[in-house]
Amino acid sequence: MSDRRDYFPESIREKLIHDPRVAEQDLRVEVVESRVVLGGNVATSEIQAMITTVARELLPDYEILNQTSVVPAGEPEGEEPVA
Repeated sequence: MSDRRDYFPESIREKLIHDPRVAEQDLRVEVVESRVVLGGNVATSEIQAMITTVARELLPDYEILNQTSVVPAGEPEGEEPVA
């Protein structure tokens, strides 16, 4: 039987993406001991900061490492502008 801790990162991710202050779908969550590592792409630096705030509210006893990247909408990752 699967350990409940296997569902913990997905539970955090779901809470973040459904929080109206965040509402970003491209988030990854990894939990290692008392550290939560957040990754993925977000649209603005304000949302990036809010993700940290919300994660700290959800997990006050954990160290939060926000490693998300700001990728403004309309600028796909890794594509060069066409001249």
